[in-house]
Amino acid sequence: MLTVITGGMFAEKSTELQRRGRRLERAGKKVGYFKPDFDDRYSVDEIVTHDGNKVPAINIPQNASLLITSRRYVDNYDVFCIDEVQFFNLNFVTAVETLLIKGKTVIVAGLDMDYKGHVFIKVASLMAMAEEVVKLHAVCASCGNDAWVSYRESDGHRLQLGTDEYTPLCRKCFYNKTQVTEEI
Repeated sequence: MLTVITGGMFAEKSTELQRRGRRLERAGKKVGYFKPDFDDRYSVDEIVTHDGNKVPAINIPQNASLLITSRRYVDNYDVFCIDEVQFFNLNFVTAVETLLIKGKTVIVAGLDMDYKGHVFIKVASLMAMAEEVVKLHAVCASCGNDAWVSYRESDGHRLQLGTDEYTPLCRKCFYNKTQVTEEI
């Protein structure tokens, strides 16, 4: 079974990934947690939520995502919980498919869109393949409605993982801030 947990930054995707993984651990499943190797915002070898909750994680190079299907991982885990999936290369979708063929449960978490509101193709592909899609929302920093996108502030420098440079915005506030206007 494939579950995709998606939404913008600050929507608690990693929190939900950890919650589901821990639940399956209590059910006696062997759960492995994985993340891209360059994600060292809070820890080098853990998935850490913005709230500080953490689980030990195995780092996978983003260009070697098929490594996750190697025997040393496939034979050791029943469940694969994988964070920040939008940053893996296109082979990642094939890796997930391989795990599913081998009868593994796969739970992935990642952004559905970039800061411009463009879809991450890998995540969209995984959503289409999934038995379950969970779309979470942060709170819009401008009006308090459900956020739609993680808007990058104009003075932001990092395109990836710079959580201090992104603001959750609803569609209306995003369009207002980026001066997108409706033409009739």
